[in-house]
Amino acid sequence: MSLPVRVRLTLWYGSLLEAMLVGLGAFLIVRLRADLVAAIDRSLDTRAAQIALDYTGDGEEEFRGVSESSLVAVPRGETADQVLSPSGTVLQSAGDEAVSQEPMIGAADLARARRDGAGLRLTAALGADREPFRILAVRLPDRPDVLVVSESLEDVDRSVHRLLGLMLLAGPAALAAAGGGGWWIAGEALRPVRRMTEEAAAIGPGRLHERVGVPRTRDEIERLGMTLNAMLARLERSVDEQRRFVADAAHELRTPLAIMRSEIDVSLASDRLPPAARAVLRSAADEVGRMSGIVENLLTLARMDEEGGLEILRAPVDLADVAGDVARRFQAAAGSKGIVLGVSAEHVVVLGDRERLLQAVANLVDNAVKYTQPGGHVEVSVRAAPGRGRVVVADDGPGIPPELLPRIFDRFMRADAVRSRGTGGAGLGLAICRGIVEAHGGRIRAESEPGEGSRFVLELPVVEDAGPVDPAGPTGTMRVR
Repeated sequence: MSLPVRVRLTLWYGSLLEAMLVGLGAFLIVRLRADLVAAIDRSLDTRAAQIALDYTGDGEEEFRGVSESSLVAVPRGETADQVLSPSGTVLQSAGDEAVSQEPMIGAADLARARRDGAGLRLTAALGADREPFRILAVRLPDRPDVLVVSESLEDVDRSVHRLLGLMLLAGPAALAAAGGGGWWIAGEALRPVRRMTEEAAAIGPGRLHERVGVPRTRDEIERLGMTLNAMLARLERSVDEQRRFVADAAHELRTPLAIMRSEIDVSLASDRLPPAARAVLRSAADEVGRMSGIVENLLTLARMDEEGGLEILRAPVDLADVAGDVARRFQAAAGSKGIVLGVSAEHVVVLGDRERLLQAVANLVDNAVKYTQPGGHVEVSVRAAPGRGRVVVADDGPGIPPELLPRIFDRFMRADAVRSRGTGGAGLGLAICRGIVEAHGGRIRAESEPGEGSRFVLELPVVEDAGPVDPAGPTGTMRVR
């Protein structure tokens, strides 16, 4: 799963900062240890030079005295000095007895120290507790013996460990603080993008004239906003052109279809028409009627898209009468398929356009009859609910696949499982139903399970104390988008 941009930016920033902190910490630790060891090496050089200068070989007491006099700033017990014979025997020793009593370097290192005039430097673990020591071995001047001086690295390791502990404590805290700051910075940087995303998501087909707010940042975000607005402008022009084309085409087709229907009706009225020709003309009349219905639907959609919107004649309408009229209209079509079409209605009065409501309910019943198998049932019911009237058209047909339900009221939405050219569906009826219902201030929804039929629920606000219903007497006219 892809993470949000803000999360990815914070993670990238935190990972980069963590790598930088690890690299910086490693450099500081290595540099600190190297500097401390270099300081010990300089101290060993000074001590070895002083001992070599003052030691005359008069015995152990002299060597101890010379060794102690060279320990000006080093605590007793953290150093060890000795003189080794060419064979590796300890001739003299001073300092930490646990370390100085045994040779601090091996035979190979002893031979190298005798050969190398600059001396030999190395680090070794000495004593019973294997404490790390820094060692310098140099050959004494005018003598075959080798002087070995050493100093414990315990303080060096302690300093390095202290720094490492501080970094382990402060590093995560600094990383957390930087991560929080990165999260806040990323949120602030992406705030205009989030706002433009929300504004663009709210712009639907009926709001294409709107534009997103463009931040004046003179960067990629401003260019993104300008690009979105340019895209919306192109979409608006394209949709407007499409709507004009549909409206113009529907208006142009309306007249020739009416003429064709009239001419076909006149021809069918002739008694001298052969049976074969009569069958052809009846088939043509059916197709012309289907095309006329599509054209009328296109005109209705075009009126919805016009500036003034869909014209609604406001009058009290009894939904029970609407359901009864629609049922009578489709009774013959249902009976020819062996479908039982029933009506169960209460008297519920709404304020609206009776013809438009008839059209909406008729579209729902038409779909139910078309897609219900012979022997099935279609039920139209009208019930009162708190503050609204409800019309339900239910069938026991094949149902609607779940993935199509969110788009079932979209224009020209077709699917083989629901709408097919054989049943005459053009994908306009349900879109018109939604437009009519929303123009009345209502809502419509579909409920379905594949193989268990479908239910279309139409809800409209009721009229309180409406009085007698007179379908022929509208109380006013309004245009609703």
